[in-house]
Amino acid sequence: MLEVGQLVDVVFSVLSGLVIDDVIDEGELIRVRARSREVPVPCPRCAVQTAHVHAWCERTVTDVPIDGRPVVVNVRVRRLACRDWRCPQRTFREQVTGVLERHQRRTTRLTCQLSAVVRELASRASARVLPALGVRISRHTALRALLGIRLPAVETPRVLGVDDFSLRRGRTYATVLIDAETRRRVDVLPDRRSNTSRCG
Repeated sequence: MLEVGQLVDVVFSVLSGLVIDDVIDEGELIRVRARSREVPVPCPRCAVQTAHVHAWCERTVTDVPIDGRPVVVNVRVRRLACRDWRCPQRTFREQVTGVLERHQRRTTRLTCQLSAVVRELASRASARVLPALGVRISRHTALRALLGIRLPAVETPRVLGVDDFSLRRGRTYATVLIDAETRRRVDVLPDRRSNTSRCG
């Protein structure tokens, strides 16, 4: 098990976008108290830089486990006032790029790791495997994480392969469209009629 000094060093390296005020070893849990850096940030509406603090808010997020133990980060972030009087966005809560995302209860790093696991294992298997890595989630949370993954942009294929296959032998058929160059599936059509293929 890591000593407190080693924990502090690890936390400082992984949460460098924040000012770390304290690292508390609670046995089964590591709690980090931090705050955002007092630097100007752009307004999300008009992009005018501001550091004028309207209020402080506290967020609690989970980070990647350290030493097999969950890490909870209590972060004080600023609610800033836009300096442009014409901007309709009077105040806004700052986001710490690379650490915190809007409306998230996990750090960006932990969200990326969860996404990588659920992409490979889906919901039930992820919920069984992740506790071994120090991350406890339900299968419903894993499913939401899976549904939240953005699909990659698909380029229009130059050469398209078309084939049909049976969903129920002799009764129900579907059509699969394949990019003949990359061999990746482009789409699956619900039947094998030519009109459907033309519409798809």
